[in-house]
Amino acid sequence: MRPFVAGTERDLASAVAEWALSLRERIPAAEKAGEIPRDVIRELGRLGVLGMTVPEPLGGLGASTVAFALVLEELAAAWPSLAVAVAVNTGIVDGTLVRHGTPEQLRRWLPRLIDGSGLGAFALSEPSSGSDAASLRATAIRDGDGWRLNGRKQFITNARYAPLAIVFARIGETDPARAHAGITAFAVPLDAPGVVIGTAERKLGLLASDTSALVLDGVRVDRDAVVGEVGKGFALALAALDGGRVGIAAQSVGIARAAIAIARDYAKHRTQFGRPIVDFEGVRFPLARSEGEIAAARLLFLRAAWLKDHGRPFTREAAMAKLYASEMAQRATHAAVQTLGGYGYMREYAVERYARDGRATTIYEGTSEIQRLVIARSLLLGLQAG
Repeated sequence: MRPFVAGTERDLASAVAEWALSLRERIPAAEKAGEIPRDVIRELGRLGVLGMTVPEPLGGLGASTVAFALVLEELAAAWPSLAVAVAVNTGIVDGTLVRHGTPEQLRRWLPRLIDGSGLGAFALSEPSSGSDAASLRATAIRDGDGWRLNGRKQFITNARYAPLAIVFARIGETDPARAHAGITAFAVPLDAPGVVIGTAERKLGLLASDTSALVLDGVRVDRDAVVGEVGKGFALALAALDGGRVGIAAQSVGIARAAIAIARDYAKHRTQFGRPIVDFEGVRFPLARSEGEIAAARLLFLRAAWLKDHGRPFTREAAMAKLYASEMAQRATHAAVQTLGGYGYMREYAVERYARDGRATTIYEGTSEIQRLVIARSLLLGLQAG
């Protein structure tokens, strides 16, 4: 029994899990090449995954946040690099456009984000502003009836696959007393003159997920490129990150679950001192602890997703889910590697990849330290879902 989950939501997740099994043989080559095959992206479009949370009248499935989180868990259990790409496209970019986009923006961009022809990007971070996102330096200056953008964005997921990025830039001078003032979101076509996609980053893990810099050199966009209200982009970004944190918690559970499954199977068949190593408490107890923590983390992300679906505050719950689940994934993947011993350090077994991929979950979309700040602030202000 899973609280917050209906039968349809379980069925959607099961269907994606079954499809993801077909990718198993392709993952090593894709990780080595550093890219997700385009046909895989198109297949996700045909399955409806890239438009899961988009309302049906806009061309999506109209599925719940709970259903999407369960799908992300299954994708991460199979291939974390793919789960990250889908989370940014569907959970953040689609979601931001649905909530704040104009009818014209929806008509122009949603079909291309849903059908698998591309994956949306979310360009908030910069070389000098990560956790302190309000200190961003990208600028937007009026140019006739449009805007001209300049700046550099860093660590942008899906940049090489994206028809557009939601770019955050500042209008006017920085006000130290109100650092977020003037920050505005723009829907920027990545084939526009002046857009340069930098060299893909060389990362510890998530090797097939594209992470690149995005340079904006006098990029001109029309006035209708503004997403939401002028000067109100920072609140829009924070809302997107809240939802994204639910997705990262779900990914963390999928990573941990897959790593522990490999370790459990290995421990049953590996013999030492004349016995399967699963007979030894030093092996079985870490696996047991991880199994309990995986179940707890899943309940945390399901609760946050359920609150979001019901229009209730979920900022604290999303932060709690991401914090606990991502740090749990570190413990679980460590336990899996230790269970396999030397083999766990070798690429023949996927646990080393899960350990590398899982490391990022405590960093992106707000480090563990930032999650603690969010939780502490909500406690001090007395904010809760009830």
